[in-house]
Amino acid sequence: MGKTNKLAAGSASFRVFLADQMQDPEFRREYEALEPEFAIIKQIIDLRIKRQMSQAQLAQRVGTQQPSIARLEARGRVKNLDYLQRIANALDARVEVRLVPREASGARGRRAVKRV
Repeated sequence: MGKTNKLAAGSASFRVFLADQMQDPEFRREYEALEPEFAIIKQIIDLRIKRQMSQAQLAQRVGTQQPSIARLEARGRVKNLDYLQRIANALDARVEVRLVPREASGARGRRAVKRV
């Protein structure tokens, strides 16, 4: 089986696995909570590729080592906004951060405050 076919088969297996896991409400909540970081990482990867930069080239521009960029892309965790800004600068991009109020829906999405 060629590399492309293996990747496609692996993607299909993952999609089936993910669909099964998403049936669990707790898993779904945690997965959806990570979606904003996943979206940022996807944007970084897409822009790096669009700029025809390797991970090593991006790392050099950011002032870090290639394994740091590889971990970022693989694990999907942004260290902090300063690091994200350095990556954005290296990619000739800008960071936009917004807070968007949740729709009013009672206690949904809010943590209860215990009064003492």
